[in-house]
Amino acid sequence: MTVPSALGTLRTLTLPYRSAEGRTEHVEYAVLGGRPPPTTLFLHGLAGSIQDTRPLASGLPGRKVFAHLPGHGRSTGPDPLSYDVLAAAALAVADHEHATAAVGVSLGSATLLRLLTRFPDRFERVVLYLPAVADVSRTAEAVAPHRELAERLADGDIEGVAAALLRTQPTAVRTSLVARNWAARRARELVAELETDGGDPRRWLPLATAVPLEAADLPRLRHVTAPVLVIGQEDDPAHPADTARRVAAALPTAELAVFDERGALWGHRAELRDLIGGFLRGVSSLQS
Repeated sequence: MTVPSALGTLRTLTLPYRSAEGRTEHVEYAVLGGRPPPTTLFLHGLAGSIQDTRPLASGLPGRKVFAHLPGHGRSTGPDPLSYDVLAAAALAVADHEHATAAVGVSLGSATLLRLLTRFPDRFERVVLYLPAVADVSRTAEAVAPHRELAERLADGDIEGVAAALLRTQPTAVRTSLVARNWAARRARELVAELETDGGDPRRWLPLATAVPLEAADLPRLRHVTAPVLVIGQEDDPAHPADTARRVAAALPTAELAVFDERGALWGHRAELRDLIGGFLRGVSSLQS
């Protein structure tokens, strides 16, 4: 399917991939731009979508590939969903579309961490935006909004879904108009998708409590030689800044940027785009 967008014509495709259990599943993704390199893969967060990651691609050269992780959109995967399944789907799209760089948001960044421990030289550049978890499980406070989101989705409660989505955002922005409008829009989309496609939103919950890195995985990140940009933000229980710092410390080539409590996307959108765009072009935007 081809869909016009503000950034150009978006082509939606599906691709078979082999899950960790050996089953054939399918991953949905969209492509923006022509064949010339570079090609950048974008992976969204938990309960997110292709649309959520598209603003991060604004102004970037080359082709942009936006994947729906298993359990999202029309991408399939075996239950219980795991990071091995997500990494297999992401790798299938990256290989098929010859992606040279990758940008992961929250769940997407955790998926890339899992992938990097297995294939440390797969990408030339990587952006880990708001890593929520690494080798230590999320706190009960961080998991609670996702449990609430799943329950409200199962009930078809749009206002309840919007409220749960806001709880996944930095504390300082939850009452802002732009965040509330985003939550209301995404809540309507999620409920509509569930009504159309069916399924149980509670199948996301194993991902909310899982970790992408096992005990031996954190040291394996030392084998990653490609530049990695790690982005965190303060006062965000769902994406603790300390997790971003821990991940950056484990990567020998990492650059770390931590935004204030207003949040990177809500309070510093232009700066965030410049930071990611400059990094992917090979130009550091960080102050020394």
